[in-house]
Amino acid sequence: MKRVVNTFLQLFDYLPQHVVLIAATNHSHMIDSALIRRFDTKLKLDLPNQSQIKKLIYKTLGAGSFSLDEKNTLEEIVKSAEGLSYYSIQRTLINAIKSSLFDLEKKTTHLNPTIKTDYWLDLIEEEKEQQSISS
Repeated sequence: MKRVVNTFLQLFDYLPQHVVLIAATNHSHMIDSALIRRFDTKLKLDLPNQSQIKKLIYKTLGAGSFSLDEKNTLEEIVKSAEGLSYYSIQRTLINAIKSSLFDLEKKTTHLNPTIKTDYWLDLIEEEKEQQSISS
């Protein structure tokens, strides 16, 4: 790991002045402080709040014809998704849509695009477990 860090440090030192380098991480505490010092500006992006989660869900679904199966309300899902990143929330939604479509395909020949909220909540919980393991 030391070699990788040293290689990065050397590469940073040889970057021309007109180059803009943008990097992102969810684990800044794991990055060598010498590497972090090479960045002039640091931004901290907070996790989305409930309002932002709703907006993300609506944007992800867009003008699509998907609806929730009403087993769980959108409010329940939004509360459950708190603490996850935008990416994680969107990924769980997309995976819930895929799982719902695969399940629907097995049961019927007509397409009624309904998102199975049980799938989605399970995916959210799995994502939270994965994040707690990797933290």
